[in-house]
Amino acid sequence: MVKEKTKILIVFKETETDNLFVHILARGIASQGMDIRCSTDLFWNDNDTTYDIIHFQWPEEVVGWNCDDMHMVEKLRLRIDEWRKRGSHFLYTRHNTRPHYANRAINAAYGVIEANSDLVVHMGQYSYDEFVARHPQSRNIIIPHHIYEDTYRENITRKEAREYLGIPQRKFVITAFGKFRNNEEVKMMLKAYFKAKLRRKCLLAPRLFPFSRTPRQSGFIKRLVSKCAYHTIIPLARLWGIRGGGNEEIVSDHDLPYYIAASDVLFVQRKQILNSGNVPLGFLFRKIVIGPDTGNVGELLRATGNPVFDAEDPISIAQAIGQTFALRKKEQGEKNYQYALAHFSLHLVAGQYIDAYNTLNEQ
Repeated sequence: MVKEKTKILIVFKETETDNLFVHILARGIASQGMDIRCSTDLFWNDNDTTYDIIHFQWPEEVVGWNCDDMHMVEKLRLRIDEWRKRGSHFLYTRHNTRPHYANRAINAAYGVIEANSDLVVHMGQYSYDEFVARHPQSRNIIIPHHIYEDTYRENITRKEAREYLGIPQRKFVITAFGKFRNNEEVKMMLKAYFKAKLRRKCLLAPRLFPFSRTPRQSGFIKRLVSKCAYHTIIPLARLWGIRGGGNEEIVSDHDLPYYIAASDVLFVQRKQILNSGNVPLGFLFRKIVIGPDTGNVGELLRATGNPVFDAEDPISIAQAIGQTFALRKKEQGEKNYQYALAHFSLHLVAGQYIDAYNTLNEQ
């Protein structure tokens, strides 16, 4: 008798998203013969199919990113119980310690998923140790963040990328990719940039400023201020080599590799962080990566010889940026690429997830 394939449901939107982590991982898992689907709707509404494994990612994806309804949290608890009675096991990939934009309901949803997961996947030892200290009875494993193979055009030269973006070839380009989430991150980045003793420096930060060309604030005055700032401060910033944009503007998948390829160094602009996809993304493009010495990010950067900094100390950040000159001569970017291929390839990481699924399915 032929055994049916393990059925896996990753609770994540099936539509297009600017966060490709889940869909790329699902592609890698499917390529190794697994029956896997990505859907939030199926988690809530499919009452006919039995999934062997239900794989949670961000709890916000399950209850809604702006959820503030405690009744939704109770619905989540009951829905997990329904699935468990039908034979499902639960795996949770821990992306964050707690949500970036916390409220009571979202925090509670994190607690429900943490308490009900049969196995928790961490992307580094820091996360593993911190979680086990709070949940000593939990089952935990470490599976690293995969690289984004076969996703972006990887052969763009620095010269070609800078011509496309209109950046002079002789500039030293520090790229801070992704949305700046609050004013503290903006201040940290700008202070470090101005303190860095570099000639011909350029900051490429496409989602730096909290302004918008088409603001959506509730009040007329706030919308007016945002629109005026967008059309004045952003152009003025270029006088200091700052190529910044509004933080609600999404960089397309077509343009993203040009931003990375144009860089001399990739900067992780978080003050507090557990994981960052920008680290394996930078490694894939053979870039030096700088980040805060916190969470799994600091752990990985230190292990691979990339600079780390104290996020509360602008001088520390400026010094980390300065270290990149010597590291470029030592071909640190190429070392990062080889390390990523050896440890973070999609085939390898997908296989580790499949092993985890099989472990749960055999219980």
